[in-house]
Amino acid sequence: MTRVRGGILLIVLLFAASAQAYPEYAVRYNNNSCTACHLSPVGGGPRTVDGKLFGAHGYALNKWLAQDYVSADFRALFYAPERPAASKSGIGIMSGSVAGHVTLDSAQRFHLVIEQNLAGFAQAAPRDTYALYRFNQEGKPAWFETLLIGRFREPFGIVTDEHRTYTRIQSGTEYYSEEAGALLSGEATGAHVHYDLAYVDGENTGGTSLAQNGAGQWGSVVNLRWMPGAAFIGTSYSYHRHDPREDSRHALSFYSVVSIARMTEDRVPLTIEVEHVRTWNWGGNLSRGFVNDQGYAASLSHTQADGWYALLRWDFSQRFALLYKFDWLTPDRSFPADYYQRYGLGIRYWLGPGVELQVRGELARATPTSEKDSHSIGAENASFALLTVRF
Repeated sequence: MTRVRGGILLIVLLFAASAQAYPEYAVRYNNNSCTACHLSPVGGGPRTVDGKLFGAHGYALNKWLAQDYVSADFRALFYAPERPAASKSGIGIMSGSVAGHVTLDSAQRFHLVIEQNLAGFAQAAPRDTYALYRFNQEGKPAWFETLLIGRFREPFGIVTDEHRTYTRIQSGTEYYSEEAGALLSGEATGAHVHYDLAYVDGENTGGTSLAQNGAGQWGSVVNLRWMPGAAFIGTSYSYHRHDPREDSRHALSFYSVVSIARMTEDRVPLTIEVEHVRTWNWGGNLSRGFVNDQGYAASLSHTQADGWYALLRWDFSQRFALLYKFDWLTPDRSFPADYYQRYGLGIRYWLGPGVELQVRGELARATPTSEKDSHSIGAENASFALLTVRF
Protein backbone atom coordinates (compact mmCIF):
# COMPACT_ATOMS: atom_id res chain seq x y z
CA MET A 1 0.00 0.00 0.00
CA THR A 2 2.93 2.38 0.71
CA ARG A 3 4.19 1.87 -2.83
CA VAL A 4 0.75 2.53 -4.30
CA ARG A 5 0.27 5.72 -2.29
CA GLY A 6 3.76 6.88 -3.32
CA GLY A 7 2.85 6.25 -6.96
CA ILE A 8 -0.37 8.23 -6.64
CA LEU A 9 1.46 11.16 -5.07
CA LEU A 10 4.19 11.22 -7.67
CA ILE A 11 1.78 11.16 -10.60
CA VAL A 12 -0.10 14.02 -8.95
CA LEU A 13 3.06 16.02 -8.46
CA LEU A 14 4.68 15.32 -11.79
CA PHE A 15 1.72 15.79 -14.08
CA ALA A 16 -0.58 18.48 -12.65
CA ALA A 17 0.41 21.57 -14.59
CA SER A 18 0.10 25.20 -15.45
CA ALA A 19 1.28 27.01 -18.55
CA GLN A 20 5.01 27.36 -18.55
CA ALA A 21 7.66 28.91 -20.75
CA TYR A 22 9.40 27.70 -23.88
CA PRO A 23 12.99 28.97 -23.64
CA GLU A 24 13.74 27.76 -27.17
CA TYR A 25 11.45 30.50 -28.50
CA ALA A 26 13.33 33.17 -26.56
CA VAL A 27 16.61 32.16 -28.20
CA ARG A 28 15.18 31.61 -31.66
CA TYR A 29 13.53 35.02 -31.75
CA ASN A 30 16.24 36.94 -29.86
CA ASN A 31 14.31 37.98 -26.77
CA ASN A 32 15.92 37.67 -23.35
CA SER A 33 12.84 38.82 -21.44
CA CYS A 34 10.02 36.42 -20.49
CA THR A 35 7.59 39.35 -20.28
CA ALA A 36 7.47 39.38 -24.07
CA CYS A 37 4.86 36.61 -23.71
CA HIS A 38 4.15 36.28 -19.98
CA LEU A 39 3.04 38.62 -17.25
CA SER A 40 5.67 37.20 -14.89
CA PRO A 41 9.35 38.01 -15.52
CA VAL A 42 10.14 34.38 -14.63
CA GLY A 43 7.98 33.05 -17.45
CA GLY A 44 5.12 30.61 -17.18
CA GLY A 45 1.66 31.29 -15.84
CA PRO A 46 -0.77 33.76 -17.45
CA ARG A 47 0.27 35.14 -20.82
CA THR A 48 -0.07 38.55 -22.42
CA VAL A 49 -1.97 39.12 -25.65
CA ASP A 50 1.30 38.83 -27.54
CA GLY A 51 1.96 35.53 -25.81
CA LYS A 52 -1.46 34.19 -26.74
CA LEU A 53 -1.08 35.25 -30.35
CA PHE A 54 2.36 33.66 -30.54
CA GLY A 55 1.01 30.49 -28.91
CA ALA A 56 -1.68 30.20 -31.59
CA HIS A 57 1.00 28.76 -33.94
CA GLY A 58 -0.50 30.29 -37.04
CA TYR A 59 -4.12 29.44 -36.26
CA ALA A 60 -6.67 32.26 -36.11
CA LEU A 61 -7.37 33.22 -32.51
CA ASN A 62 -10.93 33.85 -31.39
CA LYS A 63 -11.29 37.62 -30.90
CA TRP A 64 -12.78 37.05 -27.45
CA LEU A 65 -9.60 35.29 -26.37
CA ALA A 66 -7.25 37.99 -27.68
CA GLN A 67 -7.08 39.84 -24.36
CA ASP A 68 -4.96 39.57 -21.24
CA TYR A 69 -7.65 39.99 -18.59
CA VAL A 70 -8.54 36.29 -18.31
CA SER A 71 -6.45 33.17 -18.95
CA ALA A 72 -7.14 29.46 -18.55
CA ASP A 73 -5.18 26.23 -18.65
CA PHE A 74 -6.63 22.72 -19.01
CA ARG A 75 -4.66 19.47 -19.24
CA ALA A 76 -5.72 15.85 -19.64
CA LEU A 77 -3.38 12.87 -19.42
CA PHE A 78 -3.23 9.26 -20.59
CA TYR A 79 -0.43 7.48 -18.72
CA ALA A 80 0.71 3.91 -19.41
CA PRO A 81 3.64 2.50 -17.38
CA GLU A 82 5.34 -0.77 -18.26
CA ARG A 83 3.56 -2.59 -15.43
CA PRO A 84 0.12 -0.96 -15.10
CA ALA A 85 -1.09 -3.68 -12.70
CA ALA A 86 1.45 -2.48 -10.12
CA SER A 87 1.29 1.25 -10.89
CA LYS A 88 -1.32 3.94 -11.22
CA SER A 89 -2.26 4.45 -14.86
CA GLY A 90 -5.10 5.42 -17.18
CA ILE A 91 -6.84 8.65 -18.14
CA GLY A 92 -7.29 11.64 -15.86
CA ILE A 93 -7.71 15.40 -15.65
CA MET A 94 -4.37 16.77 -14.58
CA SER A 95 -5.31 20.36 -13.98
CA GLY A 96 -7.71 23.14 -14.76
CA SER A 97 -6.74 26.64 -13.70
CA VAL A 98 -8.21 30.08 -14.33
CA ALA A 99 -6.35 33.39 -13.93
CA GLY A 100 -7.47 36.99 -13.84
CA HIS A 101 -5.32 40.05 -14.51
CA VAL A 102 -6.02 43.74 -14.06
CA THR A 103 -4.00 46.93 -14.48
CA LEU A 104 -4.58 49.28 -11.56
CA ASP A 105 -3.42 52.61 -12.99
CA SER A 106 -3.62 54.52 -16.26
CA ALA A 107 0.17 54.37 -16.69
CA GLN A 108 -0.10 50.55 -16.65
CA ARG A 109 2.59 50.08 -14.06
CA PHE A 110 0.63 48.39 -11.24
CA HIS A 111 -0.73 44.93 -12.05
CA LEU A 112 -2.58 42.29 -10.06
CA VAL A 113 -2.61 38.63 -11.12
CA ILE A 114 -4.59 35.88 -9.39
CA GLU A 115 -4.55 32.29 -10.66
CA GLN A 116 -6.45 29.41 -9.06
CA ASN A 117 -6.19 25.72 -9.83
CA LEU A 118 -9.80 24.49 -9.80
CA ALA A 119 -9.55 20.86 -10.91
CA GLY A 120 -7.19 17.99 -11.44
CA PHE A 121 -5.03 15.48 -9.58
CA ALA A 122 -3.46 18.04 -7.26
CA GLN A 123 -5.42 19.72 -4.51
CA ALA A 124 -6.88 23.03 -5.66
CA ALA A 125 -4.49 25.81 -4.72
CA PRO A 126 -3.54 29.29 -5.84
CA ARG A 127 -0.93 29.37 -8.58
CA ASP A 128 0.73 32.57 -9.85
CA THR A 129 -0.78 35.15 -7.50
CA TYR A 130 1.07 38.42 -7.11
CA ALA A 131 1.18 42.18 -7.35
CA LEU A 132 3.57 43.47 -10.03
CA TYR A 133 5.10 46.91 -10.51
CA ARG A 134 6.79 47.93 -13.78
CA PHE A 135 9.46 50.59 -13.30
CA ASN A 136 9.32 51.73 -16.91
CA GLN A 137 6.05 52.09 -18.75
CA GLU A 138 7.36 51.07 -22.15
CA GLY A 139 8.74 47.76 -20.92
CA LYS A 140 12.13 48.45 -22.49
CA PRO A 141 15.28 46.77 -21.09
CA ALA A 142 16.51 48.55 -17.95
CA TRP A 143 18.46 47.78 -14.80
CA PHE A 144 15.19 47.80 -12.87
CA GLU A 145 12.25 46.47 -14.86
CA THR A 146 9.79 44.76 -12.50
CA LEU A 147 9.17 44.16 -8.81
CA LEU A 148 6.86 41.27 -7.98
CA ILE A 149 5.45 40.39 -4.55
CA GLY A 150 3.39 37.27 -3.86
CA ARG A 151 3.46 33.67 -5.14
CA PHE A 152 5.61 32.91 -8.17
CA ARG A 153 7.63 30.24 -9.90
CA GLU A 154 11.22 30.16 -8.65
CA PRO A 155 13.61 31.63 -11.27
CA PHE A 156 15.99 28.67 -11.16
CA GLY A 157 17.54 26.97 -14.17
CA ILE A 158 15.59 26.26 -17.35
CA VAL A 159 11.90 27.02 -16.91
CA THR A 160 9.98 24.52 -19.05
CA ASP A 161 6.78 22.50 -18.99
CA GLU A 162 8.70 19.21 -19.01
CA HIS A 163 6.97 17.91 -15.90
CA ARG A 164 9.12 14.80 -15.38
CA THR A 165 12.54 16.46 -15.48
CA TYR A 166 14.96 15.06 -12.88
CA THR A 167 16.84 18.34 -12.35
CA ARG A 168 13.59 20.04 -11.38
CA ILE A 169 12.68 17.31 -8.87
CA GLN A 170 16.25 17.28 -7.56
CA SER A 171 16.25 21.01 -6.76
CA GLY A 172 12.66 21.42 -5.56
CA THR A 173 11.78 23.59 -8.56
CA GLU A 174 9.06 21.45 -10.08
CA TYR A 175 6.53 23.36 -12.18
CA TYR A 176 3.93 22.98 -9.41
CA SER A 177 6.26 24.50 -6.77
CA GLU A 178 5.51 28.10 -5.86
CA GLU A 179 7.61 30.40 -3.71
CA ALA A 180 6.35 33.28 -1.58
CA GLY A 181 8.36 36.47 -1.41
CA ALA A 182 9.61 39.36 -3.51
CA LEU A 183 11.31 39.23 -6.90
CA LEU A 184 13.28 42.00 -8.59
CA SER A 185 14.11 41.59 -12.29
CA GLY A 186 15.96 43.62 -14.88
CA GLU A 187 18.62 43.69 -17.55
CA ALA A 188 22.13 45.08 -17.69
CA THR A 189 21.53 47.69 -20.35
CA GLY A 190 23.37 46.93 -23.58
CA ALA A 191 24.95 43.74 -22.22
CA HIS A 192 22.05 41.35 -22.95
CA VAL A 193 22.30 40.03 -19.36
CA HIS A 194 19.01 39.41 -17.57
CA TYR A 195 18.88 38.95 -13.80
CA ASP A 196 16.33 37.77 -11.25
CA LEU A 197 16.88 38.36 -7.54
CA ALA A 198 14.37 36.87 -5.10
CA TYR A 199 13.89 36.92 -1.34
CA VAL A 200 11.72 33.94 -0.34
CA ASP A 201 10.62 31.80 2.60
CA GLY A 202 13.39 29.56 3.92
CA GLU A 203 11.14 26.52 4.11
CA ASN A 204 10.44 26.61 0.37
CA THR A 205 6.71 27.23 0.80
CA GLY A 206 4.18 29.05 -1.34
CA GLY A 207 2.84 31.29 1.41
CA THR A 208 -0.64 29.80 1.76
CA SER A 209 -0.20 29.57 5.54
CA LEU A 210 2.14 30.72 8.30
CA ALA A 211 4.34 28.52 10.48
CA GLN A 212 5.89 28.84 13.93
CA ASN A 213 9.25 30.63 13.68
CA GLY A 214 8.58 31.13 9.97
CA ALA A 215 9.81 34.72 10.23
CA GLY A 216 13.19 33.41 11.36
CA GLN A 217 13.72 31.43 8.16
CA TRP A 218 14.65 32.95 4.83
CA GLY A 219 15.87 32.05 1.39
CA SER A 220 17.24 33.69 -1.71
CA VAL A 221 17.44 32.92 -5.41
CA VAL A 222 19.75 34.53 -7.96
CA ASN A 223 19.42 33.88 -11.69
CA LEU A 224 21.57 35.34 -14.49
CA ARG A 225 21.39 34.63 -18.20
CA TRP A 226 23.35 36.12 -21.07
CA MET A 227 22.15 36.02 -24.66
CA PRO A 228 25.02 36.98 -26.97
CA GLY A 229 23.30 35.72 -30.12
CA ALA A 230 21.66 32.44 -31.13
CA ALA A 231 22.13 31.01 -27.63
CA PHE A 232 21.83 31.95 -24.02
CA ILE A 233 24.00 30.83 -21.14
CA GLY A 234 22.76 31.03 -17.59
CA THR A 235 23.44 30.18 -13.99
CA SER A 236 21.20 30.06 -10.92
CA TYR A 237 21.78 29.65 -7.20
CA SER A 238 19.22 29.07 -4.47
CA TYR A 239 19.56 28.91 -0.71
CA HIS A 240 16.84 28.02 1.80
CA ARG A 241 17.73 28.43 5.44
CA HIS A 242 15.78 25.75 7.25
CA ASP A 243 15.31 25.10 10.92
CA PRO A 244 17.71 23.68 12.07
CA ARG A 245 20.26 25.57 10.04
CA GLU A 246 22.38 22.51 9.24
CA ASP A 247 19.46 21.22 7.15
CA SER A 248 19.55 24.30 4.92
CA ARG A 249 19.38 23.52 1.23
CA HIS A 250 21.55 24.83 -1.59
CA ALA A 251 21.23 24.33 -5.34
CA LEU A 252 23.40 25.48 -8.24
CA SER A 253 22.50 25.32 -11.93
CA PHE A 254 24.43 25.94 -15.14
CA TYR A 255 22.33 25.89 -18.28
CA SER A 256 22.28 26.81 -21.94
CA VAL A 257 19.85 26.86 -24.85
CA VAL A 258 21.20 26.95 -28.42
CA SER A 259 19.12 27.62 -31.54
CA ILE A 260 20.74 25.89 -34.50
CA ALA A 261 17.67 27.01 -36.45
CA ARG A 262 18.56 30.66 -35.93
CA MET A 263 22.22 30.04 -36.77
CA THR A 264 21.33 28.36 -40.07
CA GLU A 265 18.32 30.55 -40.98
CA ASP A 266 15.99 27.56 -40.39
CA ARG A 267 17.85 25.22 -42.72
CA VAL A 268 18.51 23.02 -39.66
CA PRO A 269 15.45 23.61 -37.44
CA LEU A 270 17.05 22.23 -34.27
CA THR A 271 17.10 23.60 -30.71
CA ILE A 272 19.27 22.14 -27.95
CA GLU A 273 18.75 22.62 -24.19
CA VAL A 274 21.31 21.45 -21.63
CA GLU A 275 21.41 21.87 -17.85
CA HIS A 276 23.59 20.61 -15.02
CA VAL A 277 22.38 20.94 -11.42
CA ARG A 278 24.21 20.23 -8.18
CA THR A 279 22.28 20.23 -4.92
CA TRP A 280 23.06 19.95 -1.22
CA ASN A 281 20.53 18.54 1.31
CA TRP A 282 17.70 18.31 -1.24
CA GLY A 283 17.54 14.49 -1.18
CA GLY A 284 14.41 14.51 0.94
CA ASN A 285 12.52 15.72 -2.10
CA LEU A 286 13.05 12.31 -3.71
CA SER A 287 11.06 10.59 -0.96
CA ARG A 288 7.82 11.97 -2.41
CA GLY A 289 7.42 9.00 -4.73
CA PHE A 290 10.45 9.26 -7.00
CA VAL A 291 12.42 6.74 -4.91
CA ASN A 292 10.57 3.50 -4.21
CA ASP A 293 12.43 2.43 -1.05
CA GLN A 294 11.79 4.99 1.69
CA GLY A 295 14.75 3.73 3.70
CA TYR A 296 17.02 4.51 0.77
CA ALA A 297 15.26 7.85 0.32
CA ALA A 298 15.92 8.76 3.97
CA SER A 299 19.64 8.10 3.48
CA LEU A 300 19.73 10.80 0.77
CA SER A 301 18.53 13.67 2.96
CA HIS A 302 21.99 15.19 3.51
CA THR A 303 23.85 14.30 0.34
CA GLN A 304 25.27 16.16 -2.62
CA ALA A 305 23.49 15.21 -5.84
CA ASP A 306 24.28 15.73 -9.52
CA GLY A 307 21.68 15.95 -12.27
CA TRP A 308 21.77 16.39 -16.03
CA TYR A 309 19.03 17.33 -18.46
CA ALA A 310 19.08 17.61 -22.25
CA LEU A 311 16.32 18.23 -24.77
CA LEU A 312 16.61 18.22 -28.55
CA ARG A 313 13.73 19.65 -30.54
CA TRP A 314 13.43 19.40 -34.33
CA ASP A 315 10.69 21.62 -35.76
CA PHE A 316 9.34 20.09 -38.95
CA SER A 317 6.88 22.97 -39.17
CA GLN A 318 5.35 25.70 -37.06
CA ARG A 319 2.93 23.13 -35.61
CA PHE A 320 4.84 19.85 -35.50
CA ALA A 321 8.03 18.99 -33.61
CA LEU A 322 10.03 15.88 -32.77
CA LEU A 323 11.48 15.70 -29.23
CA TYR A 324 14.31 13.70 -27.70
CA LYS A 325 14.82 14.03 -23.95
CA PHE A 326 17.54 12.76 -21.60
CA ASP A 327 17.54 12.78 -17.79
CA TRP A 328 20.26 11.70 -15.38
CA LEU A 329 20.40 11.86 -11.60
CA THR A 330 23.08 10.70 -9.16
CA PRO A 331 21.37 11.16 -5.76
CA ASP A 332 24.64 10.83 -3.80
CA ARG A 333 27.94 11.87 -5.38
CA SER A 334 29.76 9.62 -2.91
CA PHE A 335 28.16 6.61 -4.65
CA PRO A 336 28.30 7.37 -8.40
CA ALA A 337 27.32 3.79 -9.31
CA ASP A 338 23.80 4.51 -7.97
CA TYR A 339 21.99 6.60 -10.55
CA TYR A 340 18.73 7.13 -12.44
CA GLN A 341 18.74 7.45 -16.21
CA ARG A 342 15.94 8.02 -18.72
CA TYR A 343 15.62 8.47 -22.48
CA GLY A 344 12.44 9.73 -24.11
CA LEU A 345 11.31 10.16 -27.72
CA GLY A 346 8.08 11.84 -28.75
CA ILE A 347 6.21 14.43 -30.74
CA ARG A 348 4.45 17.71 -30.08
CA TYR A 349 1.65 18.83 -32.38
CA TRP A 350 -0.61 21.89 -32.21
CA LEU A 351 -4.17 20.99 -33.14
CA GLY A 352 -5.48 24.54 -32.89
CA PRO A 353 -4.76 27.91 -31.25
CA GLY A 354 -3.41 27.00 -27.82
CA VAL A 355 -4.40 23.33 -28.29
CA GLU A 356 -1.36 21.06 -28.04
CA LEU A 357 -0.93 17.28 -28.07
CA GLN A 358 2.27 15.71 -26.80
CA VAL A 359 3.01 11.97 -27.02
CA ARG A 360 6.21 10.39 -25.68
CA GLY A 361 7.67 6.99 -24.86
CA GLU A 362 10.44 6.65 -22.26
CA LEU A 363 13.03 4.06 -21.25
CA ALA A 364 14.16 4.32 -17.64
CA ARG A 365 16.90 2.72 -15.60
CA ALA A 366 17.64 2.79 -11.87
CA THR A 367 20.80 1.13 -10.53
CA PRO A 368 20.38 1.40 -6.71
CA THR A 369 19.84 -2.13 -5.37
CA SER A 370 16.40 -1.41 -3.94
CA GLU A 371 15.25 0.38 -7.10
CA LYS A 372 16.27 -1.95 -9.95
CA ASP A 373 13.01 -3.92 -10.12
CA SER A 374 10.67 -1.35 -8.60
CA HIS A 375 7.71 0.31 -10.30
CA SER A 376 8.60 3.83 -9.21
CA ILE A 377 8.54 6.60 -11.80
CA GLY A 378 12.32 6.80 -11.77
CA ALA A 379 12.75 3.11 -12.60
CA GLU A 380 9.91 2.10 -14.91
CA ASN A 381 9.51 2.46 -18.67
CA ALA A 382 6.37 4.37 -19.61
CA SER A 383 4.50 6.24 -22.32
CA PHE A 384 1.98 9.04 -22.11
CA ALA A 385 -0.17 11.41 -24.10
CA LEU A 386 -0.88 14.92 -22.86
CA LEU A 387 -3.55 17.24 -24.23
CA THR A 388 -3.22 20.90 -23.26
CA VAL A 389 -5.73 23.67 -23.96
CA ARG A 390 -4.78 27.16 -22.86
CA PHE A 391 -5.38 30.77 -23.73
